[in-house]
Formats: sequence, structure tokens, C-alpha cells
Amino acid sequence: MYDRVNLSDLELHENTIADGRVRAVGYELRPKKMRPSVWVFESGEHSTKHYQKEQEELYHVLSGQFEMTFFDDEGDETEALTLEPGDVVVVSPDEVRQLGCVEDGEVFIVGAPNAKDDGVVVD
Repeated sequence: MYDRVNLSDLELHENTIADGRVRAVGYELRPKKMRPSVWVFESGEHSTKHYQKEQEELYHVLSGQFEMTFFDDEGDETEALTLEPGDVVVVSPDEVRQLGCVEDGEVFIVGAPNAKDDGVVVD
């Protein structure tokens, strides 16, 4: 058994907690063990600085260019990765990160397990 959807058929929704818009793949397909979505960003937009309570996250850059920044417990930057189409990064739940858009693009993000509202925003 399987479910299928084409990204072009999914409505683009505004997001209230971060810049960018989202194509709610998970809402459409309703997987039980993961939480997939496609985030659409314009240059200069970024996600919140956050970590997850229990979700490991996979980021796959579909288009554009992004910078993923990691932070220590004091909020200081520890590393920054430049991400381009085809790059895939897996981040552990406890790693504080922020995704910034350098060039308009889309990122396919999968969180597992499928835990609703698992993200913790860091100021």
C-alpha cells in the first residue's frame, strides 16, 4: 500500500513561526512514523533558531542555496554549512540550528518520529 502526491498539487501555506512558506506533505499523506514537508524560502528568509524534543531531522535541498548554522548551549555559533541542491543533512534532536536562505529555494524536511509541535524555539 502507498500514498502519492505531487508537490505542484500542494497549496503553499504561510508559516507563523518562521520565515518561508510550507507545502504540507505530511498533512496530505498522513504518514505514521515521520513528518515530511517542503519549505519554500526567498533569499534572506530563515527558520527559527531551534532544536527538537525528540525528532531527528533530515534536510534535503531541492533548489536554491542555504546556510545551516549550529550553536552551542550559550547561543554562540559553532559551525555553518553551505547547502546546495542535492545536499542532505541529518541533525540530531538536541542540536540547536537555524536554516538561512542565501538564494531562493526549497528544502524537503523530514522529522522522525512523527511528533507534533516537537520544535523548541531558542531566542
